[in-house]
Amino acid sequence: SKIRTMMNKLSMVALLLAATVALAAASPSSSLIKETWLKTPQTQGWQLKSRADPSHKLELTVAVKQTNVAELEATLLRKADPDNVEEYGKWLSKEEVEALVAPKPESVEAVTAWLVEQGGVSRDALRLTGNGDFVVADVTVEVAERLLHAEYFTFEHETTGVEIVRVNGRYSLPAGVHRHVDFVGPTVRFPTVRLPVLKENKPNGLGGIITPAVLRDLYQVGSYSATNPKNIQACASFLGQFYSPQDLQSFFQQFDKESVGRTAELHGPNEPSNPGVEASLDIEYIMAMGNNVSTQFWSTAGQQPHSPQNEPFLKWLTDVSSAPNAPSVFSISYADYENTVYLPYAQRVNTEFQKLGLRGISLIAGSGDGGVSGAQPQPCTKFVPTFPAASPYITAVGGTTGSKPETAAGLSGGGFSNYWQRPSFQDSAIDQYFQVAKELPPKSLYNATMAGFPDVGAQALNYQVVYRGSVMNVDGTSCATPTFAALVAMLNDVRLQGGKSTLGYLNPLLYKHPEAFNDITSGDNPGCGTNGFQAAAGWDPVTGLGSMNWPAWAAIVKQLQ
Repeated sequence: SKIRTMMNKLSMVALLLAATVALAAASPSSSLIKETWLKTPQTQGWQLKSRADPSHKLELTVAVKQTNVAELEATLLRKADPDNVEEYGKWLSKEEVEALVAPKPESVEAVTAWLVEQGGVSRDALRLTGNGDFVVADVTVEVAERLLHAEYFTFEHETTGVEIVRVNGRYSLPAGVHRHVDFVGPTVRFPTVRLPVLKENKPNGLGGIITPAVLRDLYQVGSYSATNPKNIQACASFLGQFYSPQDLQSFFQQFDKESVGRTAELHGPNEPSNPGVEASLDIEYIMAMGNNVSTQFWSTAGQQPHSPQNEPFLKWLTDVSSAPNAPSVFSISYADYENTVYLPYAQRVNTEFQKLGLRGISLIAGSGDGGVSGAQPQPCTKFVPTFPAASPYITAVGGTTGSKPETAAGLSGGGFSNYWQRPSFQDSAIDQYFQVAKELPPKSLYNATMAGFPDVGAQALNYQVVYRGSVMNVDGTSCATPTFAALVAMLNDVRLQGGKSTLGYLNPLLYKHPEAFNDITSGDNPGCGTNGFQAAAGWDPVTGLGSMNWPAWAAIVKQLQ
């Protein structure tokens, strides 16, 4: 019949396309460099140890170029604008977001053919996101080196002893694959290991310690308790940061008795006998402050024995992207120096943030603990923005301290991105800052025309954390992050109780209501041999719009569409 003849012709065309793509992908003669180190690993605290074992397993993740990314951004900004009563909060499903940015079929085929033809990976063994915009293959170092024309080495972090496997300098892709790919990981990126400041507690104390009760009082949350079962919050943990359920219960017993017995749902590996400070404070404070909100702990080890070697932040992004019922709020304990992150990688991560925001997911990240020098204190001659906090598509939390009034915590990362254009919803806030700010640092040290961060602030010093059975005193914007994330989760509960959507991408809404924040007007964030920026009336690049006045925000989100 005519239909059968047509189907046969289509099958033949498809086979020819696949064969052509495979041939282009498999041609090694014209390889192009895809990414190189932006800074040597040594400057980021990683020491080269030895050539990687050829049989070592890697989880190779290929980011396939997407389509319609400008439309994605425009759609998100429309639906996140509270003045747009027709569309505000009408988020898309996972499938609708995937369909919007789906790569071209030939791009997915080029990547899969290359992995199959040159890597010897079975097609059935490849793992693809719903639309094929990430393709993941478990391969040995030997195979990865052949695919990427690169050499893998083992590197060790000088402070923590964490070991990772990365390429030495750069990697390349065949020309027929190169144009279809944003990046491949794990390759050239070395994570910044966050080190919250840990202090032994003095039994008599000097006052000013932070507990859930102090935070509830400060931000006027009162005894509000979440009730909606669809409301889920989570903390994302990286590089072997685990928590101890025993420590969590001990924390509740001492600081939040009504939460005793509450547990978190685990996504990924955990080693209760080997907890980390970062993960401990994350889970303790997001659960205590998100009173009765269902909580998940998303762990990405980044290394064996839990999984093949991967790139933890990237692994988390692909996992959330693939999750049909992802939490509606994530507290993200990840901070890097923007100038160590390759721009095309940062751009793709930004797109992934937009995809999650459009699904009604709020992403909260710490602004860093190095003042204007970035994620951690470091010598610098120009201010260093924090990645991903400086992205306009994530809500960045700076640090405050004290009460009545709160002041800026000196460690609070903040400033202006060198990668991201300033979004229009920040215009009046940033313009006002430059009108009222005093003692501004030299203009040559930062780019005042770009996106500013942080967006908001929260307490960041003297948190009481149960760690390995003892109460410790912890500082860092990684304390402020789960606190603010939990307050957002409680606002989601208010929304869901009224039959409304979750808050999703927050930033356009936050900047519409500066009056609903406790304005922080004193303090600064030193670094790079300067005093950094000064806090001032309104938004500032130390504490953002200020800390949350929870009842004011509960009233706002209740009235919203």
